[in-house]
Amino acid sequence: MTSVRNLSAGQTAELSLLVDLEACWENLRAEPATTVERSATLKELQQKQKAYEAFHVKLVAYNKGYRPAHVPELLLNTADRLGAWCRTMIQLHLAIQQDAQAHYPAHLLQKAYRWADKVSDKLKIERVPRPPLARDIAAAIRELEDLANWCATQIPTKLAG
Repeated sequence: MTSVRNLSAGQTAELSLLVDLEACWENLRAEPATTVERSATLKELQQKQKAYEAFHVKLVAYNKGYRPAHVPELLLNTADRLGAWCRTMIQLHLAIQQDAQAHYPAHLLQKAYRWADKVSDKLKIERVPRPPLARDIAAAIRELEDLANWCATQIPTKLAG
């Protein structure tokens, strides 16, 4: 994702909605694989399809109307990548936090914690605790800042020499 610092207020608001729709679809897609004992229900499959369609329609409209185009983030599977993505999401939400109609990024936070869990599991460390649910942009920014800081503590420092 490119820098959000030079985007208009309208573009920033649209991008915020888009990345949350993207996260919604990714979170549904990332749910545990079904087994023989428990296959996906028709309702669950329809929910995934509906989330993908909402994301795709918004992505096409956004990329038609704005530059630079949004390219979904493929992997956040390392502390470094997740931290950089969190910092970008912080900048995006700082830009919209004064907008009374700004969308709370519930799915985006779920995505961030899901990837943090994967990083924790990979590093064999305790998972990041989740704070009580808050529904304002300032709280979402604080959570993203906490996750970015956590990521920074997980990145091995390079030895000089």
